[in-house]
Amino acid sequence: MSMTRRTLVALFSLAALIRALPAPAADKTFGVEVKTNITYYSGEDADKYRHRLDMYVPKGQRDVPVVVFVHGGGFTVGIKDQYGFVGEVLASRGIATAVINYRLSPKASYPGHVQDVARAFAWVRAHATEYGGKADKIFVSGHSAGATLVAMLGADPAYLKEVGESLDHVAGVIPISGSFTQSSRSGMFQGAVPVDSEVLRNASAINHVAGAHPPFLILFGDKDAPRTGQDAEQMAKALVGAGNSAEVHEIADHAHMDMITGIMSPSDPGLKFLLDFVRVHAS
Repeated sequence: MSMTRRTLVALFSLAALIRALPAPAADKTFGVEVKTNITYYSGEDADKYRHRLDMYVPKGQRDVPVVVFVHGGGFTVGIKDQYGFVGEVLASRGIATAVINYRLSPKASYPGHVQDVARAFAWVRAHATEYGGKADKIFVSGHSAGATLVAMLGADPAYLKEVGESLDHVAGVIPISGSFTQSSRSGMFQGAVPVDSEVLRNASAINHVAGAHPPFLILFGDKDAPRTGQDAEQMAKALVGAGNSAEVHEIADHAHMDMITGIMSPSDPGLKFLLDFVRVHAS
């Protein structure tokens, strides 16, 4: 689930293409308002750069669904600014979107990354109405390492409980090209070597599937990273087996990065699945 710095830097130019893309006639689109570098956590251990998010809001709209989006980068690289195109696309379709930063390895190690996602979630839910969003339930989505983190958040209630929140407030979980079973090679453990087997077990979202969970939409590409599809199918099977709602879709002709950059195309199948999922579960 890793990405090179060159690939990440290239994403900076993608947001500029959004407004040039034609929208399907059947889908109403909106202008987008953006507010950047909002601090979502200011505790004693706060990082003034990493504990920030950007809000992308459909202009003039109220009571819209809200998504918290978490970037990828193998837990070691990446920044919210490179994923502004995600906020632009979703907000233009009527979904208020928080694109967040979180601490990276080696400065942070498990469970620091997912704790930051929980902190961002709590901030967004507390402030959603200020940005025209529905505050009762919030969606979480991410790509690659970010997908792994939102799956952990949606599977293990401990992270949200730590920040005074609950899985009851998660409208849905949308991991895109993520991992649900961790190994000691994961960048989330950098700085915490050796990795105890119990730590690996606890960091694997699939091991926390029991009882009620929010609905999941799991997406991956047919040309994705090795084992991504198998991991996705196993996670969906576990969720459904525990009595939960889980969809899993393989997107044709999509490699790992295509799974997130592809949403810039109005005809992208992954974007369609995401929008339909939000519309169904936001009501």
